[in-house]
Amino acid sequence: MMKPQSKQLRAVALLAGLAVLVLAPPPAWAQAFGYSVDIQVPQAYRRLLEENLDIVKWRDNPRMDLAQLRRLFRGTPESIGELMATEGYYSPAIRSSLEQRDGAWVARFDVEPGEPSRVARVDIGFRGAIADGSPRNLARIEKAKKAWRLAVGAVFRQEGWEAAKRSLLRGLLVDRYPAASIASSRATVDPEKREVYLEVVADSGPAFTLGRLEITGLKRYPRRVVENLNPIEPGSPYSQQKLLGLQARLQDSGYFASSLVSAEADPARPHDVPIRVEVVENPSRHVGFGIGFSSNTGARGQVDYRDLNLLNRAWRLNAGLKLETKTQSATADIYLPAKLADYQDSLGVKLERTDIEGDVTTQRSLGVKRSRMVGKIETALAAQYQAERETVAGAESSTSRALTLNYSWIARRTDDPLYPNRGYLLNLQVGGGLRALLSDQDFVRGYGRLVYYHPLGPRDTVMLRGELGGVLASSRDGIPSEFLFRAGGDQSLRGYDYQSLGVRQGDAVVGGRYLAIASAEYVHWLTPKWGAALFYDVGNAVDSLRDYKAVQGYGVGARWRSPVGPLNLDLAYGRELAQYRVYFSVGFVF
Repeated sequence: MMKPQSKQLRAVALLAGLAVLVLAPPPAWAQAFGYSVDIQVPQAYRRLLEENLDIVKWRDNPRMDLAQLRRLFRGTPESIGELMATEGYYSPAIRSSLEQRDGAWVARFDVEPGEPSRVARVDIGFRGAIADGSPRNLARIEKAKKAWRLAVGAVFRQEGWEAAKRSLLRGLLVDRYPAASIASSRATVDPEKREVYLEVVADSGPAFTLGRLEITGLKRYPRRVVENLNPIEPGSPYSQQKLLGLQARLQDSGYFASSLVSAEADPARPHDVPIRVEVVENPSRHVGFGIGFSSNTGARGQVDYRDLNLLNRAWRLNAGLKLETKTQSATADIYLPAKLADYQDSLGVKLERTDIEGDVTTQRSLGVKRSRMVGKIETALAAQYQAERETVAGAESSTSRALTLNYSWIARRTDDPLYPNRGYLLNLQVGGGLRALLSDQDFVRGYGRLVYYHPLGPRDTVMLRGELGGVLASSRDGIPSEFLFRAGGDQSLRGYDYQSLGVRQGDAVVGGRYLAIASAEYVHWLTPKWGAALFYDVGNAVDSLRDYKAVQGYGVGARWRSPVGPLNLDLAYGRELAQYRVYFSVGFVF
């Protein structure tokens, strides 16, 4: 049994040992070894060296010591030479020194890149099916050589060399030769002459043709929904652009939540390659509800119903009921499965009642339409029959009917579809009806609207808008109000009530045969999302050009780039009436 005195001695010894460990200096490897690296090189290459040299990367490592620093220092000039070679400098002059300054080690490297090496010769060869000697492939080879991105005289950089090979290969992969590869490539550098000789051989592999569709994922909709959208005939040459086009058509059709189109590039089986189509279907039925407010038409409530497989025929039904303070409508449109050439056929019915400026109209219409979207151009040809009853305060009621043929052409060329800052939107319409074909009046109607956006620096935008419309007819009698013109309200003539400018009849305002409006708006963006606007609107709607007298409106506004589109809040002064009005809207009408 240990005596108490021995226990005390052992405790004292233990405490003494701990004190020695705590107070003793740390081992050499645990002491921080500080040094700095000074690289003198043109600014364009400083980042390249600082991010890739080991002597820089290891600078703050706690296990560094003088021996390791010397080892890294000796290998750094070679590393600098390899890095500068990627930028075309194969003979840089490098001076290095390692010395202590004020007790700290400094590794210094002075780099003079010298003259860069330039491409002196380019030899591009082709083998595989593309080298069959046919006029088409000879022209394609010549075009590929002319498009080579690292031309004679260019500074040879490794990044540019790799990019040029990728571009050459991509030109083959996307059209006819999806199994193409770079068979060989070599860059020979002559450091003394500062010249580089490039050799590359591209192997196209076999020419591929596309076959029939292999579709997976269809449960609700028939196979013809996909087949109707497929522009690729079996046996046609492989084209990545056509595959992507089919995928875009499927995605835009509304039937599918997602779609993927591909074709396997197996050199052993290049002919009639199956086109694999994988789709995830959208639910066939959907009901939506919405509420809102517009300074033009007041409070709004609406119900929408969508059926993507009406009568199990893949017909799309879009039906809606909209109740607004000044307008109430019920619509139903049936869209047939889209055809090739991007055509979309539809038919629709509409019931609508409006009560604006003492003019109450009740309209019933039935129509068919064929629309087409090619790039950023949308066209539509529509035939429509409508009957209308118009009750004008202080005047007699009237009825009108018309069977019309109408054509619309819309171009959207802007830098951003939701928040345009540069570009334009153009809409042109022409249509009309004949007494001999179920119309109460012979008339021809034309209309055009242009919105132009132009940036003034990074935070300022000017928007110019113009509208012109005219109806050629002996009078406006017998022409449904939809084909006549009124003005006023947000995105028309601010400073005046919605559609309050037109032809005075009794105690109401009705549509006229002519319209001319111009608008200029300047927006300064205070932040990326918030802006302030100044605007000036001028124009009018009349029934005779002799009566045309332009009225003016101007004011200020606030702009917000909201998640659902541009939100506008405007305070406008109508000079003709000497009154102020407030307007609120989301998005823009086009």
